[in-house]
Amino acid sequence: MIRDNEHVARVIFEPKMVYHGVLLAPAFELRASINESYLSVLRIDVESWRSDMAAIPTRRNRRLYGYAKMNVGEIRHIKLRRVDYDVGETTDTAMASHAGIFVKVNGEPLIGGKPLETLPEGITEDFILLAIRNRLVELAQKGLCKLEEKLK
Repeated sequence: MIRDNEHVARVIFEPKMVYHGVLLAPAFELRASINESYLSVLRIDVESWRSDMAAIPTRRNRRLYGYAKMNVGEIRHIKLRRVDYDVGETTDTAMASHAGIFVKVNGEPLIGGKPLETLPEGITEDFILLAIRNRLVELAQKGLCKLEEKLK
């Protein structure tokens, strides 16, 4: 169980996730290509989190910018009508510090590329998805850290 007083780091890549030090909504977008069911984060209380971050591959179009440090309790207490956020452990990775931000809308798990079956009345899916990402961006922007040097 991940406690409310823990902190997690969302690894941030440029240029898609950040522009001139400002986080963008794609920083918290679930990938449809793999039916992603959570947003990957690293538990800062786990000693290996920095080496785990360094092990994440970069590509020509994806350079490591840094990370956004976020409090787990603050994530869980984000206010958005009929949307629940949670941070939980994951078992599908070799990284010891790996965890995930899980989002539910009306009790339905949010999965990248899968349409929501029940939406709050009067709200479109595009609107709710953008609102979900924007709440996370607002929280994460406060803890955005740019890495000035190469990770070891």
